[in-house]
Amino acid sequence: MKQWIVLFVLFCATGVSAQILEPVKWATQAKHLSGDEYELIIHATIDDNWAIYSQFLEGDDGPVPTYIEFDKADHFSLSGKAVESGGKKEAYDPVFQMNLIKFFHDAIFTQKVTVTDPSKPITGYLEFMTCDDSRCLPPTEVDLNFNLAGLKKEAAPGSTGEVAPKSTDKKTEPKVATADEEAEEAPLVADQQPETPGTNLFDPVHWSYGFNKIDDTTFDLIVSAKIDEGWAVYSQFLESDDGPIATYFDFEEGDHYSLIGKAEESGGIKKSFDPVFEMELVKFFHDAVFTQRVKVTDPTKPVTGYFEFMTCDDTRCLPPKEVEFSFDLTGEPGMVITTETAEAASSGVLQKTTYQTAGTPVDYDFDYEYANTDCGDTVEEEKQTGLWLIFLLGFGGGLVALLTPCVFPMIPLTVSFFTKSSSNKAEGIRNAAIYGLSIITIYVALGLMITSIFGADALNLLSTNAWFNIFFAVLFIVFAISFFGYFEITLPSSWANKTDAAADRGGLLGIFFMAFTLSLVSFSCTGPIIGTLLVETADGTGAALFGRIALGPLIGMLGFSTALALPFTLFAAFPGWLNSLPKSGGWMNSVKVTLGFIELALALKFLSVADLTMGWKILPYELFLAFWVLCAIGLALYFAGILKFPHDSPVKKYSPGRIFMIATSLLALVYIGLGFRYDNQSETFKTPAALSGLAPPAGHSYIYPKDCPQNINCYKDFYEGLASAKAQGKPLMIDFTGHGCVNCRKMEDQVWGKDGVYKMISEDYVLVSLYVDERKELDEPYISPKSNRERRTVGNRWADFQEIHLAANAQPQYVLVDPQTGKILNKPVGYTPDVKDYEAFLACGLQRFKADHK
Repeated sequence: MKQWIVLFVLFCATGVSAQILEPVKWATQAKHLSGDEYELIIHATIDDNWAIYSQFLEGDDGPVPTYIEFDKADHFSLSGKAVESGGKKEAYDPVFQMNLIKFFHDAIFTQKVTVTDPSKPITGYLEFMTCDDSRCLPPTEVDLNFNLAGLKKEAAPGSTGEVAPKSTDKKTEPKVATADEEAEEAPLVADQQPETPGTNLFDPVHWSYGFNKIDDTTFDLIVSAKIDEGWAVYSQFLESDDGPIATYFDFEEGDHYSLIGKAEESGGIKKSFDPVFEMELVKFFHDAVFTQRVKVTDPTKPVTGYFEFMTCDDTRCLPPKEVEFSFDLTGEPGMVITTETAEAASSGVLQKTTYQTAGTPVDYDFDYEYANTDCGDTVEEEKQTGLWLIFLLGFGGGLVALLTPCVFPMIPLTVSFFTKSSSNKAEGIRNAAIYGLSIITIYVALGLMITSIFGADALNLLSTNAWFNIFFAVLFIVFAISFFGYFEITLPSSWANKTDAAADRGGLLGIFFMAFTLSLVSFSCTGPIIGTLLVETADGTGAALFGRIALGPLIGMLGFSTALALPFTLFAAFPGWLNSLPKSGGWMNSVKVTLGFIELALALKFLSVADLTMGWKILPYELFLAFWVLCAIGLALYFAGILKFPHDSPVKKYSPGRIFMIATSLLALVYIGLGFRYDNQSETFKTPAALSGLAPPAGHSYIYPKDCPQNINCYKDFYEGLASAKAQGKPLMIDFTGHGCVNCRKMEDQVWGKDGVYKMISEDYVLVSLYVDERKELDEPYISPKSNRERRTVGNRWADFQEIHLAANAQPQYVLVDPQTGKILNKPVGYTPDVKDYEAFLACGLQRFKADHK
């Protein structure tokens, strides 16, 4: 029982590795409406489980809202504000613990403008922030450039990124193989992994160029692409502007050559359905060759220009990219490689980049000699184990359901039926196994039906919405009252009668309906457990089947039904074990009452979510723990026989099981009471580890409402921290963090406060915490040497710093540095909840620092 109670209150923790993440892809388009009116459209495609936020958020305490800024100019004026559409929902946000308007899957921002001179472009930038259920990426800016020239005559494509796609004068259909003509199409990869281990930097297309000499004045200029498995590049000749960016060639004008026709296409070209854009498209798999014939009057002068292309797999697209070329026709004909995989792609390790940071606010010369090593004890970052925990949670629920009055008496009756009605033992075992599998099928089908109806996203939204949390709280209170024995929750008796009649037919179908009958008649005991399991696992891991069916409830029901079915099969195989079963009696009612108190405690958890969302402050940390203390006291009084419910028998003596439950309840009381301890380091309450995520944040308090985590002295500027570390002769600890980073808070609350870790960070290191979502404006904006975008805020600066020097953009990330030499002392780590692993990480850096400064 004690093990089940612990399992029942556990939640799943999903680890976050510090990697380059790009869950949002942007595209833009311009449309001419009428007269001088135009429409500027900005479209975001958002990966599953990620979201971006509306422009219109109520307060400044939450995430960074999407913000669109157009450069001022006298040739256009804005007509109102940008209108939002797409996958827009108002929902409770588990990261910021408040109701927010956000977009899932896609977002469209439409800005109407009045233009007096369409020959001039409209430029600006968009800033957005994206989060999933456990982390946020730093605010990111996207440059906007809308080219309106020619739109009045015929709608042309708008712009994507910084360069507007160009329209060709005449579209020519290339000869392509259709899906029917081609027997085997290149396979697409559903979940392509980054080429660089440890990063999310994709570079799936590798270009080379060269030329063939036809005669003294005629040359074929050749641009060739090698395309990774599962990725594709698009043709120059696309039928619609509503799809991807077509490959486009732009040759710089010169009087020493002229183009002969348009570039011809060859290679792995096919016309097929594109799952990203949901339309028929001409695209290249594996390889693409573009050949442009030119007439040259002076071959000593190079032919220069650039081409633009876009590449996608079947789940995502990378931003359009430009590649410059220069053909020296005086050399030998042949091919020259022009592009390589992003730096570090070949090795997958941290190393010095080629970005020229000198003179920028992100300039620093790190030494990477130790950056990919540790001191022998490999530090493991947290990995996702949520589905296993959900299975165990469901399995524990099934074991408890077996002990209820609705199920337990059925075990010997059902097993006896199979053993006596079968011609031999093997047949009895087979029938019991089919019965058990039928139970599993019924409950898993129930979980599949519920999750497929609502969908993975909908279940997650329901589980985090304030009003649905209130509904769940009321529902759990009703379940609790039912378990206490004041009324029964039952299904219509006609359902059970019909399935029982079907069971009488015998055969495999009859066995199935026997299992179905058990599921129906036991609903008064199993229903509340199933309801609790489905609600608790709705947002357990974020994993989904086919992108829609949430796996949490499905796996939970599999665990529940497996535990429920197991005894029927085992006892049929070993009927002698039946003699060891305890007799049915009043102890089964005690199981139901215990479940009632657990349901009450969980109801408070849902009320707490609603309270945090709505800002009522009616259920602060102290009051929440007080209610849980009362539940533990109530359970102890019940087993002591002082508190009674309708179906209880008089307590004549204290059995060992009753004494055990009294002791367990008192231990739970003491453990919950530990949450009222004052933590001198954090200067607030100290939440017990098992209550983390169940109880409200300790700061949600009437008594102790707090700058640096754990009161450790820290700097918020890298260069200030660096100067201090040099002056003190200590190593520097860089903490890439964020105000909205949940796992950052978990590390600070549950790991940094531990003695060994706290002592090293506070005494042996100089801590600098760099908040990548800090909104404070820089004194002077700068152009990022990596993205070539203007960076305007302090958070932009530190996000840029992390991406350039550490090839990562997720938080937390911890980097230990020798301030005298710039040497990174060991391999940086991300979310590492194991205290010993994290302490070993800090000790390794300190050991190397001391060895270098003997």
